[in-house]
Amino acid sequence: MNYKRNITIVFMLLAVIISLSILSCRTLAGQPEIKKVEVIPNEIYPGDTAVIQVVVKDKHHIVQKVEGIVKEDPRIKLRLRDDGIEPDKKANDGIWILKVDVPNEVMPGEFMLEITAYRKDGLPIKVRHKEEKIVTLKKEIPIVIKSKN
Repeated sequence: MNYKRNITIVFMLLAVIISLSILSCRTLAGQPEIKKVEVIPNEIYPGDTAVIQVVVKDKHHIVQKVEGIVKEDPRIKLRLRDDGIEPDKKANDGIWILKVDVPNEVMPGEFMLEITAYRKDGLPIKVRHKEEKIVTLKKEIPIVIKSKN
């Protein structure tokens, strides 16, 4: 009976070790990475339509969701898509995209857009930074809303 229990424990530990190695991405080369974040067009005015595009390198398919928030108003969540439905050109190609309408009443100014990548369980992805510290997989870019005058 102890033999079966010991084998079960060994397999459970092995499964945990494999899961942790895949989810935590201990190697810099194998972990997901946000390669590029851009807002198109780069000049935005109130009333415009803009596209947020995020290019993700993810050879182990860990990234299941990409969301953005405007740091000045984090209540608004912008969920990007990689499903092949317009404006996304091809499903699962690592290019996450969202078309947004800039409200007419938005005040001109500079805002920070924070993009975060999430795992299947909804938790932010953690990656090992070059300095060996563990950080959330996210990037920030400024967005400038210009005045129509």
